[in-house]
Amino acid sequence: MDLRLATFNLENLGLRPDEDTEAVRAWLPVHLTALRAMLRRLDADAVAFQELLDPSLLPALVEGLGYPHIAVADDGGPSPLRIGVLSRYPLRDPAAVATRADLRAADRKSGLTIRVQGAFSRPVLEVRWCLPGLEIYLVVLHWKSKIPSPIGSESGEARWESLAQVGEGRLVSEIKRLAQAVEVRRVVDRHLTENPDACLAVLGDFNDTLDSEGVRIVRGDARSAGAPRLTSQELVPCELAIPRDLRFTHIFRGHREMLDHIFLSRGLMPRFVSARVLNEDLNEAAEGPLPAAEADRGWAPDPFVCGSDHAPFVVTLKL
Repeated sequence: MDLRLATFNLENLGLRPDEDTEAVRAWLPVHLTALRAMLRRLDADAVAFQELLDPSLLPALVEGLGYPHIAVADDGGPSPLRIGVLSRYPLRDPAAVATRADLRAADRKSGLTIRVQGAFSRPVLEVRWCLPGLEIYLVVLHWKSKIPSPIGSESGEARWESLAQVGEGRLVSEIKRLAQAVEVRRVVDRHLTENPDACLAVLGDFNDTLDSEGVRIVRGDARSAGAPRLTSQELVPCELAIPRDLRFTHIFRGHREMLDHIFLSRGLMPRFVSARVLNEDLNEAAEGPLPAAEADRGWAPDPFVCGSDHAPFVVTLKL
């Protein structure tokens, strides 16, 4: 029996308070219809989702699609975007993990000291996926984008005085992403220390590519660190089974990028069959806010065939 596990960014499903306009409300049913069509096409047994703004829309999203089990991360941060899992099999013990950092590290050569302390805006969701004769731990995440974080702004709006200050904002964004990567890796290490053969999947919208430092932290790269004894705790990227020219979930400024990932533990890899990205009809992502003139004309987003500017990524496993 085959089992399908997917990750899919729903692209801001719902209404933000500052975007509650007639045009956006008119777009919402179109958005839901497109997402439902893609979920039906995916036909996955579990879908990790990101960018849910309004949890009350979930019944309309999944009606008739056979997802009786739903887990949504508790609102643990200032971001309105939520993550969760839709499943045809029971989901047990959902919990927010990697919610905050308290890290202190020092470079032995230069003496440079780094201290990262505080909560993340987007917590990670951990949940047990209970299948017939098999239990898989799902760790679902949605990392902050690489947009520079506002510096010294009480309103949260970026008002840049210089490009050097923009650089500071980028530094803060990257630190938040890397710090949460470390905390996610701690979750993985905990499972694999307790049970080296544990079946574990880390998946979601990483907003970064396979070779980025944050993703490398989560995957684990024992050999490059000179720690071959830890190789068995590395996670395996399923996307490597996809031909390179088809390996993308996002298009930005004409560049095709694989920003959504599914990583499996070594204990789960013997069940891996195949991987695929449903990106045949993916549109290029919009950049920047909507011009006011277009909003005034009753503009609505182009109805992406897949309902999102991220293509869903699905893997097939043997149950």
